[in-house]
Amino acid sequence: MRRLLIALLAICSLSAVAADNWKPFPLDQSAYDYSGDKLRQAWPQLTRGFGDYPFPDAGWVVSMASQHPQTLGKTVAAGTGFSGKPEEAEAYAQKLQEVWRLLFRGDFAQAKEQGMALGVGGQIPAMFAQVIYAMFLVPDQTEKHRLLEEVIVHTDDAGELIQADIVAQFGRVYAKARLGEELSVPVVLKRGYTSQIPQELDALLAKQPQQPFALALYGGYEAGVIRKVGKLVGKMTYGVSADNMEKYFQRSFQARDDLPIGHYEYANALTYVYGDDEEDKVIEHLKRAVAIKPISAMEALEVAHAQKILAQHQLKLAKN
Repeated sequence: MRRLLIALLAICSLSAVAADNWKPFPLDQSAYDYSGDKLRQAWPQLTRGFGDYPFPDAGWVVSMASQHPQTLGKTVAAGTGFSGKPEEAEAYAQKLQEVWRLLFRGDFAQAKEQGMALGVGGQIPAMFAQVIYAMFLVPDQTEKHRLLEEVIVHTDDAGELIQADIVAQFGRVYAKARLGEELSVPVVLKRGYTSQIPQELDALLAKQPQQPFALALYGGYEAGVIRKVGKLVGKMTYGVSADNMEKYFQRSFQARDDLPIGHYEYANALTYVYGDDEEDKVIEHLKRAVAIKPISAMEALEVAHAQKILAQHQLKLAKN
């Protein structure tokens, strides 16, 4: 039954790729042009939140095809034009790199459509584009939840390559963490997120102990649980604590201190755990977030979000 449900959801989701009427990126995109060799040159900085993430060139395509035959089978079945032959890898890699360019530029709908057309390999940036779009550009909570749930279903159903890919893994657990913040405790418990989120983050950190995104998300998860159930129940039932939250964020900042999302997530976590007691530190980290010059559409949305939160905190201070 579960396999049938997943298959039906996947069919519906794929048909929705062309039907999704996504909003365009609302900010200036001119600084996020990574055409030609610019993408490879900027890749380490663009993907710094994931740690050491390989550039998707022809060598990567051949390696993934040989290491993951199940994924290759799905890619061939999707009619992508890539059958696993090394001489076809360059053409596939060029298409895949274009999906990443669309993602970094903020053309999220096109990234999803073109990525999904490339099969499992293209699904990685396609679904991450969907996560970003859902989190920052969808005002309707029901629609946001639908998009995040779709990411989880696609990732679970994609097979072995996705289970080995840190961007895909992070996108799935990030979607679960955001749903966990907004859904009721009984729903979160029924879905198993309270066990799945730490397990999936532990798996990511086992591969890359200093991955900034995973560390910041872990700290945010601990704070979110405390926010919902309190410090005592959080510690006794779920093993979370303010000390753990602080340690995860400090490790994240030690790895990379130039990620907007890390600073505003920490600001949110401080508010969840301490209320108004750490207001000065909250404002400090929000200011650090907005001072970072974004190098991608995702970071531009993060900075804009941090600016909005900062304005709210400054207004609250002015009234007191």
